[in-house]
Amino acid sequence: MSIGFTRPARLAPLPVALLAAVLLTGCGSPAPATVKAAEGFPMTISSCGRDVTFTAAPKRVVTVGSVAGPLIAAAGAADRIVTRTFETAPFPGQYRDALKNTEITAPTGELAREEIINRTPDLVVSFEGAAVTPDDLARVDIPLLVSRGYCRDAAGSYDDIFADIELYGRLFGTSAAANTEVTTLKQRVAAVADRHRADRTARPAAALIISRDGAKLSAYGSTSTVATQMRILGLDNVFDDVAKRNFDASTETLIQRDPEVIILLTQGTQTPESARTALRERPELAGLHAIRENRVIAVPFGYTGPGPVAVEGLEVLDRELGAQR
Repeated sequence: MSIGFTRPARLAPLPVALLAAVLLTGCGSPAPATVKAAEGFPMTISSCGRDVTFTAAPKRVVTVGSVAGPLIAAAGAADRIVTRTFETAPFPGQYRDALKNTEITAPTGELAREEIINRTPDLVVSFEGAAVTPDDLARVDIPLLVSRGYCRDAAGSYDDIFADIELYGRLFGTSAAANTEVTTLKQRVAAVADRHRADRTARPAAALIISRDGAKLSAYGSTSTVATQMRILGLDNVFDDVAKRNFDASTETLIQRDPEVIILLTQGTQTPESARTALRERPELAGLHAIRENRVIAVPFGYTGPGPVAVEGLEVLDRELGAQR
């Protein structure tokens, strides 16, 4: 089913309602746009199996989550973003300057439907599983696209990230900038990969998130971006047999698989040291090879999300691993 959208009329201000933030995995798989006119519009995009038709390039965008803003900035269209929301730990990396003039609101919770409508967007870029759904906004003629890296069948690949940047370049009419950025990002990924092609034995590793109080431990499976990063870096994800992006980790399984390297992802107000401390204070984990040998690399979660900042993240992880050798 194809749904056409026109720019919504400005509505009267409505009350603010913030929804509690939850850590959700989502899905989205925008397919290459189908150009139906010489000027490029109407343009139909399949986003997580839902066809969305645009009659013109969007001019006012609301982004939900930490990945959407950098994706659009990488496509050369940061000036179209009017509001960024639900960035629990804003981390645009190298795209910080391009996004510095956009409003950031509700960092620990999602904007309610009414507050999104009040900003009169002609596009919302989000993740599947967000509180405000495509159907919610379709009722008021506001299209919603989902980053393909959050699709259920996404493999956590850099190809998905590059395809999204190129897609937004076509949608916003900034293909020249988008294609140039993709070329550069591909070269940077290849440069790191080339440094590890001679790695003969992959070291077992795990990517983890630990809560501030140390009570909850999550791990990343084979379909996550960080799993792709580990493969490029010559690491063997000990949870590669789990076909999930992330999941609650079993302490017993982690101990049994005994990673030699731990990539610890920080979020919210965590610092690298506070995250390491929370991990070390779990007495049952003291015998892990990575903890005994002090091979715990702590980096912001944003370095491993399915967006262009993951290229910078790959380079950071490469340097951190090199410093441990």
